[in-house]
Amino acid sequence: MSTHDRWDERYESVLTEMLPRLAEEQPLPADLGLRTAGLDSMATVELLVRLEETYQVALPDEELGPESFETVGSLWTVVARQLDAADPR
Repeated sequence: MSTHDRWDERYESVLTEMLPRLAEEQPLPADLGLRTAGLDSMATVELLVRLEETYQVALPDEELGPESFETVGSLWTVVARQLDAADPR
């Protein structure tokens, strides 16, 4: 079981800064589509960099398939896996 089941304010902050349409959705629903919120290929790259910097993790390419970017929750799952790997409890 992940110790990071629910995202924190930093995650929401990064997403809402990158995807202003998300600011309208408070709290962020896990099933909210990222593409619907405005995520495109250019924003994807910047979003990944910001998440890696914010959480001090490297998100491996093999974890970053299209399904990872479907929803707010699916992207958090990728981040949480790296947090758990970096700090197993």
